[in-house]
Amino acid sequence: MKKNFYLDLLLFLSGLICILTGIVLDFHLFAGHGNGRALKGIITAIHTYSGYIMAAGLLFHLIWHWKWIKAAAGKSLTRANGKQG
Repeated sequence: MKKNFYLDLLLFLSGLICILTGIVLDFHLFAGHGNGRALKGIITAIHTYSGYIMAAGLLFHLIWHWKWIKAAAGKSLTRANGKQG
């Protein structure tokens, strides 16, 4: 249970950072500050690496829950096939 909590926390925080930096980049909210070009580079790097962390976390999440995913998909397919026939 503990690893799920920490993984979910990692996914949440990295996703939140990725979303916030994406909004900042999209709306050019850094442009009014002194050295906007340097700030844009920092924000872009944070955005990129938070996305990498989120992707790695998602991969671990899928691996750790693979048995559940297979079972849920199997039940869903069984129900779908039963209703068709």
